[in-house]
Amino acid sequence: MNNKNIVLISLYFGKYPDYFNLWLKSASKNPDIDFFLYGDCNIDDFVPLPENIKCFKISFEDMKKKIQDKFDFEIVLDAPYKLCDYKPTYGYIFEDDIKEYKYWGHIDIDTILGDLNKFLPDEDYMKIYRFGHLTLYKNTPENNTRFMAGGGMNYKSVFKTSFNMIFDELPGMSKKYKILGLSQCDDAPFADIARRRKNFTLNNEICRENYKYQIFYYDNGKVLRDYFDNNEIKTDEFNYIHFSHRRMEDKSNGSNSFYITRFGFIEKNSDTTLKTIKKLNAPTPIGNIFCSLNTQVIRRIKRVLRFLYTKITNT
Repeated sequence: MNNKNIVLISLYFGKYPDYFNLWLKSASKNPDIDFFLYGDCNIDDFVPLPENIKCFKISFEDMKKKIQDKFDFEIVLDAPYKLCDYKPTYGYIFEDDIKEYKYWGHIDIDTILGDLNKFLPDEDYMKIYRFGHLTLYKNTPENNTRFMAGGGMNYKSVFKTSFNMIFDELPGMSKKYKILGLSQCDDAPFADIARRRKNFTLNNEICRENYKYQIFYYDNGKVLRDYFDNNEIKTDEFNYIHFSHRRMEDKSNGSNSFYITRFGFIEKNSDTTLKTIKKLNAPTPIGNIFCSLNTQVIRRIKRVLRFLYTKITNT
């Protein structure tokens, strides 16, 4: 009998990123949590896997069929990226695999995990966290089909379009749980790295405040940030760091302590200094301006398209 309370699920197709070995290392430091990986990626270079990680080999077409078999209407799932909208269904799709757990969740691979349990709430919630890179749900038959409930986005409309509707995040499941009056924990103890910045800067719309001189790193199971404030180096901790849409090279040399930067994962072998921060994560105002403009334009276009689609399908 499994005595663990949480299982985190990831679906990934193609090739794992170059830093996947670091993700595995960080996941292994959370032995009280199991991780289920579904996909067609070649895992041979990473075996033996940590004891708390299980890999299920399946092609994208077979996964699409597995999901389709759960619904009595034709779904649209033409590319792996659309799986983001299907994340809230994982408790329903994989119900036979996860029945022993109290909570299930979806986790992204473009992360490095810290001490996840340390930041989980003591209270019992139906849903914990709000974003696609990590959300947990209470594992009950009723809760695992909440995505079908009325209020907010209609799941059939979401699954009948190839457009990403962000059903797994704030406009989707978080809004639905709020409308239904269900308990959800909206804490944001993670470090979400802003796409609109060249250097590593927190998306402070949802995370903590930034500092002009700051740097993020992993150290033996913890995700930390050193920052320069009041003429001294201070440190705080996050449950994980998310750095979507960035290609990053592993330069950690197998170390259990490494900086997480736009230059890649760089071995950390001494205490952080202001000089270190300026070298590896210096402010880049010009680069940030161009990144910000590009991201804002794309986001506005997507927002308008989602709004129009929602209006059309709800009329």
